[in-house]
Formats: sequence, structure tokens, C-alpha cells
Amino acid sequence: MKRVRIGLCLGDREYGDRFTGCLMNHYREQLELHIYTETESLWPDVADFDVILLSDYEGEIEDQARGTPVIYLYDKEEDVKSRQEEGVYFVDKYQEVNKIVDEILKQIGEEIKNVCQNGSVQGKYQVIAVYSLSENEYQLPFAVTLSSILSEKERVLLVDMQENSGLSQLVECDSNAGLEELLVMAESGTYSKSRIVSCIGHLDRADVVYPAHNSECLCEANSSTYQKLLQLLAQEQNYSTLVLNLGSRFVGFFELLSGCRSIYLMKSRGGLGQWREKEFMEEMKKHEEEWEEKVREIEIPIAASPVISCERLVEQWKWNDFGDSIRRMMPGVVSVG
Repeated sequence: MKRVRIGLCLGDREYGDRFTGCLMNHYREQLELHIYTETESLWPDVADFDVILLSDYEGEIEDQARGTPVIYLYDKEEDVKSRQEEGVYFVDKYQEVNKIVDEILKQIGEEIKNVCQNGSVQGKYQVIAVYSLSENEYQLPFAVTLSSILSEKERVLLVDMQENSGLSQLVECDSNAGLEELLVMAESGTYSKSRIVSCIGHLDRADVVYPAHNSECLCEANSSTYQKLLQLLAQEQNYSTLVLNLGSRFVGFFELLSGCRSIYLMKSRGGLGQWREKEFMEEMKKHEEEWEEKVREIEIPIAASPVISCERLVEQWKWNDFGDSIRRMMPGVVSVG
């Protein structure tokens, strides 16, 4: 993806250091910064930039900048009414950085869109849940295996909602963008496609949302936010299947499950785990009568040798009898129109 080239000159050094530091930490995959200490040095290079970012500038915009959007970051105490010029956009500098980035993307043609809110995860795509009450250390490798097998025939996205699942050990991410960023977009109701793309990586055959750096946010979001997020991801990125690796329950957990086509439940090998599963099934029935048709109980095979790595385990599962059993219980492929 082509990064946005920004010519940047901020007179307030303290603000400039904090602002550019935040951009580099969170948006380095989207933005390419060219920092100048004086605006006079910036103008000769203006043709190289998609947008110009200024603050504390008292002069006039040079003629060679015409045609390139100029965003002026101003303090609300400044009188900017007398400084209105064509092609110059005034943006409050003391607000959330993501809102300033939205303004930058909007001025160069990156449309900021509204999230559709129909209150349902159902659409021209299917949502599949993976959950466990006892064998949850195998949730992630199973979810990766399932996603990889599904992606042999369709476009699949794995969304990891399990706290400390270990996903960060499997995917390389140079950016802080990930599930937290996507939840903010869904909650605010606005998004841009480039921001979505920066939150998604690849794992085996499937795509995967980069994991949350602060796992507490996973329970702070509610069912409505997750529903909007899933709809956004499926429709904007054209996924036919979303695989949810679920963790702790949030408000509306069972409501979200009711919109899933299948629920893969990691089955306990014995002991008190069976009690937990029974209570879970009884609680599910309070929210929907026909749960049994959705639930697919998964008994993880006992490893013949010590597990070396998650990647190795996934490869073994995909091509042995366990992988074949997963393929047999799979729902049909949903085509995206």
C-alpha cells in the first residue's frame, strides 16, 4: 500500500516532538513524514508531497503549493478567520491524533466512511466462533488451523478476542495498529480503508487482525461494537468468513454467539471441565433454543511428542486425521456478492 507523503513543519517543538512521535508509533505503515525546521526550506520540495502540515506559520502559502492540500494545525485561541485561503484547511491541533489523521486522509481523497449499524452480524458472509472453557491453551492453534483450512476455498479473516492467546508470537507487526484501533473505529462509527488495512496481517493462508496490546479493551467493548466491527471488516475487505477466537465474556456475549453460523467448542478430556461445559450449554439455551445445531464439539488429539511450536502443531493438525475431521464438519462456503 502506498504511504501518504507529508511535508511537515511545526513551530512548537514540544508539540511537534509528541505529535510526530505518535504518528511514527501508530501510523508508520500509512504515513511517510518529511520534517522541516523552516517553512522556507519546505516550499521548493512541495511537489513531492501529498499534503503539507503546518503550525505557527504567520506568512502566506507560496504559489508553488497551489494544488497540494495544506493543513494548518491551530490553537483555538488563534484568530484564523482572517487567514482563510483556498486549499488551506484549519484543524484544531489539540485533539485526538487519529482525528487529525482522518482529516489528512480526507483531504487527499481517502474517504472517511460511516459504519453501517444494522445491529446484526449476519449478511453475505458467515461468522464462526471458537471457544473453550477448559482446553483454552489449544484455542489459538485450532482457530489458526480452522482458518487455514477454510481459506483453501474462500477469503478468511481470523479475529483474536482471547486475552494473551499467544498470537503476537506468531505474527510480526511493526505498527501498534490492531484490534484496539478497529474497535475505536467501530465505536466512533467512522473509518478509512487505509486504517483498516494497517490493522491486518497474514498468518498461514488466512488474514489475521493484529492482536490487542491492551487485553482489557476486549471486555470493555460490547456486542453492538463487535457486531459493527465484523460487518465493517466483511464488507470493506470482502471476506466471506470471519473466525472469532473468543475469550472472556463481554456484555452481549451470547447475543454475538447467536449470530454465528457455527460454534466450535473445545471439549474437556474429563474431570470438572465437563461440569462447566454442561452449565455453558444450559446458559446458551436460555438465549436460543436451537444451539445444538450450531455447536461442534472438538476433542483435541493427545500429542504423541512434545509440542515444539504453534506453527508446527498447526501443520500437523491440517494434514493428519484431525484435519480431515475438521473438514468433514465444516459449514458450506458462503459466496460474497
